[in-house]
Amino acid sequence: MKEKTIVSVLVLLTLLLAACRNRGADYQQSHEDKQAKEMLQGLWTNGESSDPAMLVKGDSIFYPDSASMPVRFWVYQDTLYLQGKTLHGYKIEKQAPHLLKFANQNGDEVRLVKSGDKTLRSAFSYHVYAVNTFREESQDTVIRTDLGYFESRVHVETTSDKVIKSTYNDNGVEVDNMYLDNVASLRLFNHGTPVFAHDFRKQEFQSLVPRDFLSRSILRKMYFTRADAKALYYYVIIGIPDADTTYVIELRVTPDGRMSKKLR
Repeated sequence: MKEKTIVSVLVLLTLLLAACRNRGADYQQSHEDKQAKEMLQGLWTNGESSDPAMLVKGDSIFYPDSASMPVRFWVYQDTLYLQGKTLHGYKIEKQAPHLLKFANQNGDEVRLVKSGDKTLRSAFSYHVYAVNTFREESQDTVIRTDLGYFESRVHVETTSDKVIKSTYNDNGVEVDNMYLDNVASLRLFNHGTPVFAHDFRKQEFQSLVPRDFLSRSILRKMYFTRADAKALYYYVIIGIPDADTTYVIELRVTPDGRMSKKLR
């Protein structure tokens, strides 16, 4: 009976310890280490190069990169938590008023030094811009077919729809970069007479592209590829920003303005 009691107590303690380790973000924030948070306030530079690494202000951390979005942070049980698109915890190895050491995503030590150099603050004087802001592409093509000449006009430009992609900065810390989705406009004329006009967005291809991938991607390109006796063909490229992973959809537009699409 005594052995069963001991086993039961050990099991209970194990469950309690696991529960403590797995506290939710709301609990962690409400029980955060306010003294550690106060010591983090200010501008920090990389220990090796003295380049600006981050600016801690209030509940947020800012990075010297206009594409990287600021993140909410807190300190709980000697761990620095950053809440961006995903939540990550970085184990603090040493913290002092002017020194911070923590382990990055790969387990490597990051050493930051607090700086009082006011000129470094200019590295953080920016508005966060999407990486592909104001990027446009156009393709005007005259196409000769058995049914006559067609003028094809394709124009791709950014919209206000934001897509967040997580990546790692030079210190091995995950940061969120912002991109803008695109809209692709196709205008098709036969001897000056309008045949087809449509503005394509990535949501129109949800039957061909997995939903999770579509939510993390942008409509990157659209361009004319070929023509035959029955139709004109275009490729629409949907992919993760600044990555090789893409889906290619072929659009088929007939001279009477009918459109169909399929996955290549």
